[in-house]
Amino acid sequence: MRRTTGAIVVVLVAAGLTQAAARPPSRVEIRVDRAPLVMADGMPAPKIEPEIFGANARWIDDELGAWDPATQAPAAGFPDAAAAAQLNLIRYPGGTVANFFDFKSAIGPVGQRGCQTSGGFAAVRFGAIPGARNGFGPDEEQTLVSAIGAKTMVMVPSINQTSADAADYVEYMNSPSDGTATNPNGGTDWAEVRAANGHPAPYGIKTWEYGNEPFLDGQRYWRDEDQQVRVKQFIEGGWSRQTAASVTYQNDDGLFTGCDLVNRRSGTGAADQTYRTRYRPIALPADATAESGPIAEPVLTVNGVQWTRVGSLAAAGPSEQVYSIGEADGTVSFGDGVHGAVPPKDAKLSIEYTTGRQDGFLDFVRAMKAVDPKITVCSGWGKAEFVDAMGNRPYDCLGIHSYTDQQGGDADGAYTPTELYQRLMSVSDVPTQELTDLRKQLGQYFPDPRKRPALAVTEYGTISQNGPTGVSTPGNFAAMQMHNVYETALLIGQLTNGVRLSINSNLNGGPNADPAKRDWGNILASPPGFGITGRALSLTLAAPMIGAAPRKVTMTGNPVPPGQDYSAVVAAATRTNDGVQLLVVNRSLDQTVPITVDPGGGPAVKSARRTTVTDDDITAYNNDVAQPVQRTTTPLHTKGQKVDAELPPHSANLIELTYR
Repeated sequence: MRRTTGAIVVVLVAAGLTQAAARPPSRVEIRVDRAPLVMADGMPAPKIEPEIFGANARWIDDELGAWDPATQAPAAGFPDAAAAAQLNLIRYPGGTVANFFDFKSAIGPVGQRGCQTSGGFAAVRFGAIPGARNGFGPDEEQTLVSAIGAKTMVMVPSINQTSADAADYVEYMNSPSDGTATNPNGGTDWAEVRAANGHPAPYGIKTWEYGNEPFLDGQRYWRDEDQQVRVKQFIEGGWSRQTAASVTYQNDDGLFTGCDLVNRRSGTGAADQTYRTRYRPIALPADATAESGPIAEPVLTVNGVQWTRVGSLAAAGPSEQVYSIGEADGTVSFGDGVHGAVPPKDAKLSIEYTTGRQDGFLDFVRAMKAVDPKITVCSGWGKAEFVDAMGNRPYDCLGIHSYTDQQGGDADGAYTPTELYQRLMSVSDVPTQELTDLRKQLGQYFPDPRKRPALAVTEYGTISQNGPTGVSTPGNFAAMQMHNVYETALLIGQLTNGVRLSINSNLNGGPNADPAKRDWGNILASPPGFGITGRALSLTLAAPMIGAAPRKVTMTGNPVPPGQDYSAVVAAATRTNDGVQLLVVNRSLDQTVPITVDPGGGPAVKSARRTTVTDDDITAYNNDVAQPVQRTTTPLHTKGQKVDAELPPHSANLIELTYR
């Protein structure tokens, strides 16, 4: 298809060119059976939980303005907006940016908090996040979710954190403050620390997730480049040699200070120079085990000259080129000119070393559940290779990130809105199929459904991955009506695959005083204001389905839009004593699809209505000037047990049939 050049237009001037001449679709028959929906693993779909309305919240910068540090409360407008979006679950402290998050640096008096290291995305990868940007800690987050009546799931970082650190985190959040009676992890009584910080009652966080997207090369960090080796390291822990030859990161051989792991340090010429490696702990040859195999000696050079590691600098002479290592914290120390030579000013420092033993998923789960056996711990590697590598070893939950890569064009130019929409709809079935395949795969390893890990979607959305010839998606693409249709289709796939909790990416964008630059491509718009986005209006169409289990939906006559590879209609349904609830999307770009809903027996339908989220323009989105994407509710004509309706083009809909 020939591409148009230049920027994508805002107004859709020719949306129907590819389909306008097509014959109008025939009526689609949609039957909602009385029997439960049987999923791919042979099990009936479970009841839909309130936690399907969740969002990923990044702790940095007061959750991008959702928290007001002056009042120590949610920012003005946030509670009302969260209520309108029916936000029931927050994932904290976030995703990529939180891969190095240390909860111990995010508690206590805000002005005394330390720095953090960024995992990337919302801040420069490996960069230092100063204490001034570290004010939305676990206690503040719990105050925020309490104010909006929501729950929290915690993403436990797996980089430069040990299983003991994770157990401390669980103890801080969940253990009772009862003096010396309870201290399940030993050492510091973290429940008493919480009480001293003004929060005596435990928070009772039930759902935890280990790691964030370790399958991505950009988030492998210390782990191996090879995926098969990496997934084993993620599960079982292990060792890895860090060198200058990394194809993913620069400066893995560097020495650093504090939380800044991006800017490698040079010699200062001062006595007693101390630095740290990017990853810790450091493993030495004497630490070798049968599991690790031989561990090579670190190789440290100063201006290209190799220096020698010693156990202590105290016995070294003034000119001896030696250094010592702190294994646990990854420190590298040099002499003072009396005991060991001093690296000169501006000297290039480099170290090749082995990091390990790093704890893995199994270690983290064991340590965390020793503190609170009732918690659920999900794996942050929610992919088929993890399921195969784990085999039939027990675990609670698979944390899946349902994304598709989206470009706005290719080397021939930017996509038109029509092309972008069609490509987005074409890939919208992919996350659903991944969930179906994972459920089948888990069923093979866990024939007993009582032992089968649950599916959780801990992030979902689109990612603009612009390759060498890719064109960026247009501004506020993630806020557009086309994206609302896509996300609702993903939610339908989650409901039909038994997903118990669902975390949308993301809660809100960063604050911006310029209304023209505010981000509306999340559950809530950026502060100030936290406007209600079309995404929130679309996804929460499913609210009346909460508490009911999905039923089997059978469709006949479902059209495929001309020239496309996807069906027009996707749907999920529930039944209650009061009637039937059908969440249904029309992915056809420009054609209204007529449907007949058959509730499959039962009492006569006394009333019916259709609630729709759409706009004539697929690029439309709510903003500070106008809110074109809204809900409209239309009564439907009933005829006995069946109801006819029309689904507008590119729309998300809830059809409710009422018996009473």
